[in-house]
Amino acid sequence: KLRIAKVGCGGMGASDLAEVAKHPSVEIVCLCDVDQRPLDDLKTKGLFGGAAQFRDWREMYAKMGDRFDAVVVSVADHMHASVAMEALNRNKHVYCQKPLAQQAYENRQLAKIAASKPKLVTQMGTQRMARSWRRQGYQMVRDNLVGAVKEMHAWTDRPAGWWPQGKPRPTGSDPVPPYLAWDLFLGLAPERPYKEGYVPFNWRGTYDWGCGAFGDMACHIVDMPFYALELTYPTSVKCECTDATDDEFPTSQTVTMQYPPTPRTAKDGMKFVWYDGGRQPDYKALGLPEDFAGRDKDGKLQKPPSDGGVILVGEKGVLYFPIEGATPTVFANGKKVDVNVAPQQTTNHWHDWINAVINGGPVLAPFQKAGLMCESLSLGAFSCMEPNKVLQYDATRQVFTNSEKATAWCHRPVRAGFKVENL
Repeated sequence: KLRIAKVGCGGMGASDLAEVAKHPSVEIVCLCDVDQRPLDDLKTKGLFGGAAQFRDWREMYAKMGDRFDAVVVSVADHMHASVAMEALNRNKHVYCQKPLAQQAYENRQLAKIAASKPKLVTQMGTQRMARSWRRQGYQMVRDNLVGAVKEMHAWTDRPAGWWPQGKPRPTGSDPVPPYLAWDLFLGLAPERPYKEGYVPFNWRGTYDWGCGAFGDMACHIVDMPFYALELTYPTSVKCECTDATDDEFPTSQTVTMQYPPTPRTAKDGMKFVWYDGGRQPDYKALGLPEDFAGRDKDGKLQKPPSDGGVILVGEKGVLYFPIEGATPTVFANGKKVDVNVAPQQTTNHWHDWINAVINGGPVLAPFQKAGLMCESLSLGAFSCMEPNKVLQYDATRQVFTNSEKATAWCHRPVRAGFKVENL
């Protein structure tokens, strides 16, 4: 049996736990959550009764570190790096939810340490990429069907009421619920009073804990194009928004990032434009016909999915890459082009990781790849700290050369008691 410790058991953590537990070669030996409710819920349902329960992941590692082989991390974004890195430090295999880490430095270090320990299998939880149509899209980019890519445009409707953004930091404080270990939730982030509603989900739009709409959804939307194009780090980032505050990401934004050339892009590099909060690209201007998203059975135009998609503008055509449920489509001169797309298999992203741990073999989103992409996306997410300004990024030093404020979010201080080796 592969003995697994699970950190974060509510929300997406419950889904991750259920998926890994389905594998016949897995035994869940530890459960940890700062919120007592999901732990109590598991007890009520009679699930994993033999697993030790903890509130503090540091105590779990200290007391049980010799009794598990792998860790699954499904906590708030700001704690991904610490919990995952401590697992790597202890030579444990790791599955970590997206985004891999919140800050640029954290992502770089996770990729570096994972690369230095090739016997450990790591996987970021971008489970959509294990589906057949996402894999087909990857291969279509690799097959150069639209030529060298000049531009990538991607969007999501988030936050779309899922969680608050664009609001100032609330004043005052509320009593901490008895089920919540508030100091452990804060973790490495600065201390602040508890306010009702922060947990279990509304932390996503707050700088201290989340990555906003960009960090939440771009990992799912641009992962396959990013990897297929072999993108690295942007040279510049500009965020256009109006309501970012000192505490939260904006309700909507357009972020433009310039990338250096790769063998898959135009010779002078590639432009990536991100839209969220209801903003979307000008599809016609990008060379797409009005029916690019298809028509229904009555012939009426279908709209592209509001929750996400990607458009790659190449030198020979345009590739429309929806987030869900359909093979990407190629267009040239405003018309759909029929192409042969090799069939791909849908697998279980969690089980792919488990099987690789047990039997060897590759995974789709190892930390070496995921860390590079998530560092890049983190820069885009936190560029709203200094909006409407072109920020120049020095990837070697991991700094914005013309913005101290934005640079501070590339590598910020860790609160006492939560520092781990290699971070």
